[in-house]
Amino acid sequence: MRTAIYPGSFDRLTNGHLDVVQRAAKLFDRVVVAVAKNEGKHPTFTLEERVGLVKHAVKHLPNVEADSFDRLLVIMWWASRRRPLCADCGPCRILNLNSNSR
Repeated sequence: MRTAIYPGSFDRLTNGHLDVVQRAAKLFDRVVVAVAKNEGKHPTFTLEERVGLVKHAVKHLPNVEADSFDRLLVIMWWASRRRPLCADCGPCRILNLNSNSR
């Protein structure tokens, strides 16, 4: 299964964002719109509101889902593969992740 992750703050979801999502939905089996928690940008909408807005806007696309993340994007990508994070896997070794740092 080919999965695309489209990250961004999506604080004001635009038609341009939706155009990218719709095009990706035609090219990939699964598209995850990854809404970033970035308090440094002083968002207009809360994280939950932004995820809700994205979910509402893409509900007609069966292979598109919205999710939020607040850590490194690679961690979200690995989790999106529906595999558990572990201290022995490649990405965790690269990122020097272990049970003590979670």
